[in-house]
Amino acid sequence: MEDNNNHHLKPHDVYLKLLPVFLVILISLLHQETIQSLFVRWIKWDESLSHGLIIIGLFLYFLFSIAPIRVQPQSKGLQIFFLATLGAFSIIWYLANLINLQIIEQLSLLFLIACTFVCVFGAQILRQEIILLLLPIYAIPIWDQLVNPLVNLSGFMVGKMVQQINIAAVIDNNSIFIPYGEIIIADGCSGLRYFTISLAIAYIISYLNGYSIKKTLVALCFAALIGLLSNWIRIFILVIVGYESQMQSSLMSDHEYFGWGLFALIVFPAIYFAPVIKRETPISTQGHIAPSVAAIAAPLLVLCIGPALSHFFHITPSESKIPDKIPHEYTPILTKKMPISIEAGTPAKIESALDGNQVFVQINHYQRKDSNEKLVPYIARLYDNTRWSIISEHSHETDAFSFKIQIFRNKHTGIIVAQTQWFDVAGMTTSNYSTAKLLQIPAIIGGHNNFSMYTLQSICASSDCKSETDNIVNLGKILTNSN
Repeated sequence: MEDNNNHHLKPHDVYLKLLPVFLVILISLLHQETIQSLFVRWIKWDESLSHGLIIIGLFLYFLFSIAPIRVQPQSKGLQIFFLATLGAFSIIWYLANLINLQIIEQLSLLFLIACTFVCVFGAQILRQEIILLLLPIYAIPIWDQLVNPLVNLSGFMVGKMVQQINIAAVIDNNSIFIPYGEIIIADGCSGLRYFTISLAIAYIISYLNGYSIKKTLVALCFAALIGLLSNWIRIFILVIVGYESQMQSSLMSDHEYFGWGLFALIVFPAIYFAPVIKRETPISTQGHIAPSVAAIAAPLLVLCIGPALSHFFHITPSESKIPDKIPHEYTPILTKKMPISIEAGTPAKIESALDGNQVFVQINHYQRKDSNEKLVPYIARLYDNTRWSIISEHSHETDAFSFKIQIFRNKHTGIIVAQTQWFDVAGMTTSNYSTAKLLQIPAIIGGHNNFSMYTLQSICASSDCKSETDNIVNLGKILTNSN
């Protein structure tokens, strides 16, 4: 008679099997603020994270599948080094959480998970399971940063494709004008959803097949091309349909399912023909498997540094009166009079005026009302790319500041506008929005609570905008020197 007792897992075996998943869940509970912000994105059908819950589910399943993980003893020096690294990332999470820099906050969770696993199981876990440990990157909205480049790339590539066929069309950046109307490659047409999902599929296939790092990178490059090509073909077909139907086809207004169907037709054959490699047999887990209590307790204590700092040391912003920055001799105007409208969150105060040289100036002032707000608000796009195209961009150096001059053209009226923009974060000035986001860190830690966005515009009388640019720079000097 066969003895089935050996088929029943002992409590100790169950503990070892569940330990990796338990560690991830514990890290998530300690950083629940970050997980909640991600969960809100995962349950939305948006551009980049509609697949987030699936990715996390697969991550936990794969962790359960590879358990129990063999522990490799390491020297005291390495243990201290990895614990110090874990503590550093915990502090980074705290600082990002303090200023609501969510991308850094969310990315730090990846490093916290990886460092915790190294502390508990040994450094060999990175060599054996680095691809698996990085899988949650596809559930983090870091990919949103690619929307603008992908829109521009889609406009360029589709424009080249349209030029190869006999269709009367004018390509203007992300706008395609045909005799029957305008087709706009907006943010929703960037193809980000196809791009990220294609990458995630290739990544999972690479993991399941045990691809090397090099083969995984090749698979990701191929997947990126598939994701991009799917979107370009989709837009190209819509242009043809719009032209042939004189923009009357229902596909022009409702092409969601069409896009997914086309993507499936392209990606499924690629999945089917993906090279299959037999995974190596896992190293035997006989012998020393279970990590010691100290090996688990030490990293868990270090993990608590960031959440503890967040609980006990947070900066409550204080509101104060925002002084006027525009000289009183300039003529006040309504914000809607700006040649190019400025839409950037909800400012605490707006100043708008017109100087004697017909330079329009608008200053958006922001203050945090509570610690959950950002000092520098999220601005998806600094101008309306459905109406305006950038003709040129250059820097104008002065003794005090480097002004970035942009020349815009209205796609529909042909009006040309010169503009410069800069950002003041608690007295620190930059013309780069990404730099302004980073300047939040010293500003908030220093107890400062003011952010201002300056915009100067002038309607050009000629295509070179020479005199208008000079007037903008002169006014810019006045405003920057007055701060």
